[in-house]
Amino acid sequence: MKRRRLIIVLLAVLALLIIGGVAASAAMGSFARPLTPAQAENMLAEMLRGAVADDDAVRNAVLRVEAPALGLSGVWAAGVADARSGAAMTDSTPFLSASIGKLFTAATVLALVEEGVLSLDDDVTLWLEPETYAGLPIEGGDAALREVTIRRLLGHRSGLPDYYEGKTVDGAPNLKELLLLEPGRTWTPLEVLAYTKEHFPPAGIPGEVFTYSDTNYDLLGLIVEAATGQPFHEVVAAKVLRPLGLRETWYHTLTNPPDADLAPYADVWLGNLNTAHTPILTLDWAGGGLATTTADLHLMLRSLLHGQPVDLERFQAEWTENAIASGVDYGYGLWCIRPAGLFFLFRGYPDIYGVSGSSGSFLYWIPEYDAVISGTLNQLDYAQKSVMFPIQVLGILERVEVED
Repeated sequence: MKRRRLIIVLLAVLALLIIGGVAASAAMGSFARPLTPAQAENMLAEMLRGAVADDDAVRNAVLRVEAPALGLSGVWAAGVADARSGAAMTDSTPFLSASIGKLFTAATVLALVEEGVLSLDDDVTLWLEPETYAGLPIEGGDAALREVTIRRLLGHRSGLPDYYEGKTVDGAPNLKELLLLEPGRTWTPLEVLAYTKEHFPPAGIPGEVFTYSDTNYDLLGLIVEAATGQPFHEVVAAKVLRPLGLRETWYHTLTNPPDADLAPYADVWLGNLNTAHTPILTLDWAGGGLATTTADLHLMLRSLLHGQPVDLERFQAEWTENAIASGVDYGYGLWCIRPAGLFFLFRGYPDIYGVSGSSGSFLYWIPEYDAVISGTLNQLDYAQKSVMFPIQVLGILERVEVED
């Protein structure tokens, strides 16, 4: 196990505090010394509890860490999962995946590519009806839509804008703002596209600009439906959920939980507004849309590492460097976080692969330790912390020493 000099480690803790780490202060007291697996597990549990106790905005949270090479395994939960009943968050309480769902969409699309149903170079005009794609905001107008291919949709290089957090041309609210303004409104994917056509400007020329955009993944969902003749969520179930045995994962606005004994999914907050179970969450489709658990997310990522339904390497065929932020690259529905690129004091931390969601959800694999970490903070204002929290977990794993 690689050891750091004390000054570098202490400066890294300071960096976590500066950048906005959730619970770095909980780790400072013993950050300089090596840890046994049991001590690391205790620190991870305390960090998770601190994320809820020390921040009024985080009402519930869950964290799972499976690092067999380090002799470390645990899942911890804290807070109130359901404000209506007062039910506590548990290590098996489902939660909304947010953009972790893009990994499931990408897996489905790549599986169809391997089967020859789709090609990465197919464009939207090949599969969708003109009334669906005509008028989408893109540099070059409708003629440029022939350059909007599946590979560019997967990698957010289509030139299309993001309806969720993007800026409109006419002052109309984006869809995240509508969570507050019109929580009782329902949406279909075609209605979301129509709203995008009406209110959003192009993001750029296809292939020349990266713009993280749920529009891309909704179009992928529609392409999947056109290519298979089946509802998108049923194709995901057939290609991913059922083959992998994911019995605690479902599209929360479209289907019932696969197990009747599953608890309702946990509250997810936007500031002080509880958005759980509101009609407007119907906007969350192929770019998210899943309720799930850390156990199922762990199984999903482990399955991809074993080539089921496709190998994780397929998601890494093309990278856009520094796409999400400095030090965060994007492939096909997959992120690569290079900690030193986030902040120079993280120099020496290994790269991690996975995805974060706007609800504070996260799912990552750390190749150096063959570790999988997953969880959520269930706060839509905490997109940044969904990146920093896994880095803090990594910081603890970096200190574990296993006896030979």
